[in-house]
Amino acid sequence: MRIILLAILLLNTIQLSFGQNSAGKITFEKKRDWVKIQSKATYLSKEQKDRMAQTWKNETEYKQKMVLSFNEKQSHYTFENQEEQSEDGTYSWRNDLMVITRDFENGKILELYETLGKSYVVEDSLKFSKWKILNEIKEVSGYICMKASTYEPVKRQNVVAWFTTDIPVSSGPERFGGLPGMILEINIDDDAIVYTSSVIALAPIQEIPKLPKKLKGKKVTIDFLNKETEEYIKQQEAMHNFPWAIRY
Repeated sequence: MRIILLAILLLNTIQLSFGQNSAGKITFEKKRDWVKIQSKATYLSKEQKDRMAQTWKNETEYKQKMVLSFNEKQSHYTFENQEEQSEDGTYSWRNDLMVITRDFENGKILELYETLGKSYVVEDSLKFSKWKILNEIKEVSGYICMKASTYEPVKRQNVVAWFTTDIPVSSGPERFGGLPGMILEINIDDDAIVYTSSVIALAPIQEIPKLPKKLKGKKVTIDFLNKETEEYIKQQEAMHNFPWAIRY
């Protein structure tokens, strides 16, 4: 009965929100805990894990800011800053290219990636994980959100999402989407990787950043890139190495 009531509440909220709160910009904080990420690697020895934990003991968490611009027709997701530096300013780096655009009207996705030492242009139909909507709610960034879960088979990750129907756009950080509302928080493998909305700026109209006219990289599908990633992970596992080259 409670699940039925929640479903009715979802439908009513979507109808009230449709046409409102459907455009804007969300800044996500992406936080990775390298010790927790590496602790799941069963192919690493205890000595290797201990060595990594010692290496990261003073800075186990690594934070980045990501930005999602969206409206009813499309969305654009990338780094807030391509060039970044450490909190103490002692070193800086350039992020690998990563842009994810979604065309909701035509059911298309276009991604620009630098990963596995190569540049890719991913063109495909919109594909989302199969979510299980759960009977839990909590507040995220001032919005009441419902819980959903899924499993990501390529990187073997357990994923929990918190989404709100008050922003009736089926999108979220990274490739996550396909729920009846905007995803405001993603939690992967019990806090190993967490995306949390930090700033939500809704607007009647939101312009979507333009992509370069000439896209550089090998044109592939999502399935092709997933296969490449899986093969790389298996190769590194066979050598008892952590697969650093993939995106976490």
